Amino acid sequence: MNLDSISTALQSLSLYKKFKFSSIARRITQGSLWSLFGSAVSRIIILISMILVARILGKTSFGEFGIIQASLGVFGLMAGTNLGSTATRFVAQYATRDPDQAGQVIALIVSVSYSLIFFSAVALILTSGLIARIMLDAPHLQHALIFGSLLMVTIALRGIQNGVLAGLEKFDQIAKLNILDSVLAFVLILLLSNFMGVEGAVIGLALAASLAWFAGGIFLKNELKFTGITVRYKGCWSNRRILINYSFPNFLASLVATFVLWYCMTLLAHTPDGYAELGLYNAAYQWHGPMLILSAVLMSVSIPALVQEWEAGNRNNFRKIVFWIAGIVLLISIPPVIIITFLSSWIMSLYGPSFQDGWFILVLLSAAVPFHALSKIATGALLGMNLAWWIFALNLTWGATLMILSLWLIPNQGVEGLAIAFLTAYSVLGVLSFSVVLYRSKKLN
Repeated sequence: MNLDSISTALQSLSLYKKFKFSSIARRITQGSLWSLFGSAVSRIIILISMILVARILGKTSFGEFGIIQASLGVFGLMAGTNLGSTATRFVAQYATRDPDQAGQVIALIVSVSYSLIFFSAVALILTSGLIARIMLDAPHLQHALIFGSLLMVTIALRGIQNGVLAGLEKFDQIAKLNILDSVLAFVLILLLSNFMGVEGAVIGLALAASLAWFAGGIFLKNELKFTGITVRYKGCWSNRRILINYSFPNFLASLVATFVLWYCMTLLAHTPDGYAELGLYNAAYQWHGPMLILSAVLMSVSIPALVQEWEAGNRNNFRKIVFWIAGIVLLISIPPVIIITFLSSWIMSLYGPSFQDGWFILVLLSAAVPFHALSKIATGALLGMNLAWWIFALNLTWGATLMILSLWLIPNQGVEGLAIAFLTAYSVLGVLSFSVVLYRSKKLN
C-alpha cells in the first residue's frame, strides 16, 4: 500500500468525515504523510549515523562537531536559509491564481539568496581563524569552519529549493530528496570522519547536501514547467516589500534563536571539560529533533492551506485548523518523551561508555519537545497570518530567557545548566506563542 492509498484510507475515518473542510484535511493529510515519511526515514538514518560518528570521534571531538554545526547555522542564516519559508508562503499564495507573480517571487528570492550566500561564505572563510580562536577557544577548528562554508552554501540552497517545492505542495518530492540526502550523508560521514575526524564529518555532510541539491534542481525545473510558472528576473525587484515586511522579521526571529543558542554553547565550551560536555549535549540533542518531526511536518504542509484560508477571510476555519493540528501534535509528542525518559541511560550509552552519564541531559531536552512543538505550530499559523514581526518578538523573549538562565547556570552546573535553560525557554515560548495566535486570530476575526 503506497502513501496515497494510506491517505485515502485515513480520510474515510469518522474524524475526517466530521471535519467540515474535508478538502483541506485531504491536502494536509497527503502532504503530512509524505513529509512524515521522508522526515522520519531521513532522521532515523542521520540519527544512526551520528551515533556511529560519536563512537568514531569520541565525546570531545563530537562536541567540537556539534559546535561547528551550530556556528555554520549562524552564518547560514546570513546566507538566506530563512528565505525558504518566504518562498513557501508566497508561492502558495500565487501559484494557482497568478503564476506570473509566483515566478517573480521565486526570481526575487533566488537572486537575493545567491548574493547573500556568496557574501556569507566569504565572511565565514575570512573570519574562521578569529571565530575558532576567540569564540570557540579551539584554534584547531579553523579548517573545519572553512570546509563548513561549503556545507553552509548547500544547506542554504536546499532551503530555498524545498521552500518553493513546499509552496507548490510537492511534499512527496521533498521527502525523496531528504531521504537521498540522508543516505548519502550516512555513507560519506562515516567514511570521511574515520580518516579526517571532525573535518571529514563536515565535508561528508556538505557533499551529500550538494548532490541532493543537484537532484532537487531537476525536480523543481519539471514542476515549474508543469504548473506554468516561469521564473522571471526582470521586474522582480518590484516585489521587494515581501522582503521588508515578511522575510526581514522572519530572518531576525531565526537569527535570535540560532545565535543565542550558539552563544550559550560557546559559554559551555569555555568551561573546564567544555567540549566533552558539549559532546553530551550534542548527543542528547540528536533525539530532540526527531521528536519534532510531526510538528515540523504539519507546520510545513499546513502553511499553504492556512494562507489560503486566511487570505479568503475564513477565520473560523483558520482557527479550527490550528486547534486540530496543535491537538494532534501534543497527543503524539508526549508518549515518546515518556519512553525516552525511561530509556535515557541506555540511549546515551549507544554513543559510547563515556556518554552514559549524560542521561539527565537527554531527559531535560526531551521534556522541552511538547513546548517546542507547540511553538512550531504557532509559528506556522503566524506565518499564515503574515504576522512575521510577532514571531520576531516571541523569539526575542525565548532568547532572553535562554541567555539569562545560561549565564546564571552554566558557570556552576555546566551542561545541565544549559539543558535547564533550554527547557525553560521553550516552555515560555510554546505557551506564549500559541496564546498570541489565539488572541490575534480572534481580534482580527
